[in-house]
Amino acid sequence: MREEVLGSLLWLLILGGWVVGVCCGYWMGRDLSHELSLATGVPPPSQLERWWEPLLFFSLTPLSCYLLSQLFFGGAAPLLLFLRGTHDGGVLMRSLEASLSGFSFPNLPLQDLLSSLFLLLILSVNLPLCLWASHLGASRALYVRRRILGRAVRAGEGTSHLSSLFLLLSLSLVAGLLASFLFGHM
Repeated sequence: MREEVLGSLLWLLILGGWVVGVCCGYWMGRDLSHELSLATGVPPPSQLERWWEPLLFFSLTPLSCYLLSQLFFGGAAPLLLFLRGTHDGGVLMRSLEASLSGFSFPNLPLQDLLSSLFLLLILSVNLPLCLWASHLGASRALYVRRRILGRAVRAGEGTSHLSSLFLLLSLSLVAGLLASFLFGHM
């Protein structure tokens, strides 16, 4: 029962950190830590140069969210997602807003349409994968903490996080291939 409540509390902290970050980033108009937000987020298409960069960002950002969320026994996950939220709200949502405002339905520019699809792919696929990876990393950190303290753990509990991580990474690779394909046609 306690682990279930703790898991729900982790989700609440991670999602709450991202939502507060989006609000701060959107209304302040910038991201607070550009370098750290790029470790957990994908830049807009205007900042990418080569066709393989979306594949790299889409596949490595969930992995970095998983690894960095384990810092301080899971305490870094809400902070990382807060910084990702400032990047998403200050950069990505403003870019999406600018590209959607340029649409005129009799004359749809292909560049703006592909750019909007790329940004929607980031927000609808990469973001949930990063949230899931942060939750897995924080849960794994709490599992390690219980093991260090000598508390009893269920058999096989530690390996369930790793099997979910492999599924998460394979999904992020597929999303990265799709994003690279979209970016290559811009």
